[in-house]
Amino acid sequence: MRALTQDRLLRGWEDAVGRTPTARAVALAAAAGGHTGEQAGDLPLGTRDALLADLRDACFGGDLDCLARCPACGAELEVAVPPADLRGPAAPVPAEAVLEAGGHRVRYRALTSRDLLAVGPAPVPAAEARRRLVARCVLDVDGTPPADGTLPEPVFTAVAEALPALDPRADIRLDLTCAVCAHVWAAPVDVAAHVWADVDACARGLLADVHVLARAYGWHEEEILALSPARRRFYLEAVGA
Repeated sequence: MRALTQDRLLRGWEDAVGRTPTARAVALAAAAGGHTGEQAGDLPLGTRDALLADLRDACFGGDLDCLARCPACGAELEVAVPPADLRGPAAPVPAEAVLEAGGHRVRYRALTSRDLLAVGPAPVPAAEARRRLVARCVLDVDGTPPADGTLPEPVFTAVAEALPALDPRADIRLDLTCAVCAHVWAAPVDVAAHVWADVDACARGLLADVHVLARAYGWHEEEILALSPARRRFYLEAVGA
C-alpha cells in the first residue's frame, strides 16, 4: 500500500471526523483500500483493521507507542508495538463457514462494521448486544435464515465460540508481562482507535500549517499542501510559527 497524499489524508479525516469510532474506521478503511463506504462496511473486521494497520505503516511508519495498564497491580506500562503485530495472521477470511450444533447445520460469516453499526450506538446491555451481533452473522440454520434474529441456544453458543477463529485479526492481543509485579496477560489492541489518533493528529497539524501560511502569504490550501515538507518548514520558520 502506498501512503496517502496529504490531500487524500485530509479528505479521509474530513469524512471520518465527528463520526462514531466504527464509522470512522469504515471511512479510513475506504480511503486506505480504495473502497466505497458500502464496500468497506462489509469487510470482515480483521480485514478492515489490517487495511488500517497498512495505512498507518505507509503514512507514518515505525512502532506504535501505546500504554497498557496491568490488571493485577494497576501499573502503567509503555509498549512499542511493531507494525507486523498490528496485522495478525495474513490468511484471508472465508466468505462463510459451516458448523454443526444441537443437531442443526449452521452457515455463518465473520463480523463486519455494518453489524456493529446496526447494533449500536444506542445503549444496549452487553449480553444483548453480543446476542444480536452473533445472530447477524448466521446466514441460515438448516437452510432457513433465522427469524427476527432468534437462534436456538446451542447455535448461538457454537457460533459465538467459532467467530474468533474465523477472523483472528479482528481481535489482536499482545502478550505482556508487568515489569512491577510480573503478572502475565494478553492485552487487546484497538487498531482502529490507534490509527485514528495518528491520522487525526497529522490532519490537524497539516491544517494548522495551512492556517499559518495562508494568513501570512495569502496562499490557497492546495498551494500549501503542494509544497515539499522542507520548503513548508522553511516558510513556517520564516513567519515564526
